[in-house]
Amino acid sequence: MLTMLEEGPAGYLRVMEPDMRVVPVKFIDAVDSTLMHLRHQKDMVQSLSPQVEPHFPSLRQSAVVHVNYKTARRILLTRGPGQDTDSGWWLTDLDDNAGSQDPTRFFKTSLYQLGVDRPDLAKFFAVPSGLQVAVDNASIGVLGPDGELKQIPGSYLS
Repeated sequence: MLTMLEEGPAGYLRVMEPDMRVVPVKFIDAVDSTLMHLRHQKDMVQSLSPQVEPHFPSLRQSAVVHVNYKTARRILLTRGPGQDTDSGWWLTDLDDNAGSQDPTRFFKTSLYQLGVDRPDLAKFFAVPSGLQVAVDNASIGVLGPDGELKQIPGSYLS
């Protein structure tokens, strides 16, 4: 999350966070969304067995998304190694079979923009490199190099 400190009334410091509703970023006097996203991302990763460590990207980093990313119902999120301004995330529309191999059907956007447009996907942002998240409406699976990772019974993801 992007947060900043700002002088508030009577000289007190306040924490400002993005409203997660508009681009460009509009900061508001709150930390609710920051804490909620942190908790969801952490709980999401801790729902997996075998356990993996979360890798929290910055909302300033980019993701590569399919042109249908705003409306796609069947999505594959793939996390590769990120560096500098690249989070390593790729979002593919599983219903666009022919277009999944067409580079002109993909473009870069910020993770902030992706979170604004698809708040349902923000909980996956801390999934580490080398894993994929398959989302098919309410069905969610996390895939690793050796197959599907199990969801711990009673966990956030399950």
